[in-house]
Amino acid sequence: MNIPSRDMADFSDDDIVEIARAVESHDFDRIAPPPQVWNNILADLEVEVATQEASARRHSRSRFSSTRILSIAAATLLMVGVAVAIVNTSAGDTAVTEVANAMMTDDGLPVSTSATADAYVRCEDEQCFVQVDLSALPESGADDLELWVINSDVSDMHSLGNVTSSDGRFDLPAGVNATDFPIVDISIEPDDGDETHSGQSVLRGVFAQP
Repeated sequence: MNIPSRDMADFSDDDIVEIARAVESHDFDRIAPPPQVWNNILADLEVEVATQEASARRHSRSRFSSTRILSIAAATLLMVGVAVAIVNTSAGDTAVTEVANAMMTDDGLPVSTSATADAYVRCEDEQCFVQVDLSALPESGADDLELWVINSDVSDMHSLGNVTSSDGRFDLPAGVNATDFPIVDISIEPDDGDETHSGQSVLRGVFAQP
């Protein structure tokens, strides 16, 4: 049915009734749109679905990543807390007692140096040791620096080992203590196979109770 192209205000009631009577059943038949119309609609739908799926994946990844990161962070903090607890427990179970200390300088020694050192006798359980903290390593060329403890009349001494860094721990042999061996000494020792003191002391001090 063809309806004249006119504004609705131009139609009278009679015109409208006449148009209604003239309508035939085939006027309600659906007209198939051109193929490109469906193609365009389908393409638009595919783009929208893909966009929604990508957004959902991003949100899922974001939630997964956040959850995963929080889980890892919580586990890490738990492990750190356990490690700290173990260290604190170990430290609490083992008491270190300082029984003597000494200031080491080159005063009156055959070898001069600008370095100084602090030496401490400390005991942990049944083991006592000398802790040495140097301001710097004295110059010794190609020779070694060796730490000694010596008795008061310099008739007996024990080597505690080579000094290779500005701080170190040196265990005292059984029966050796700061009372019987109050002199602490660092000497320059050539690598000549002679295990006795070279006489070239560079730092020395005397232990006293703290």
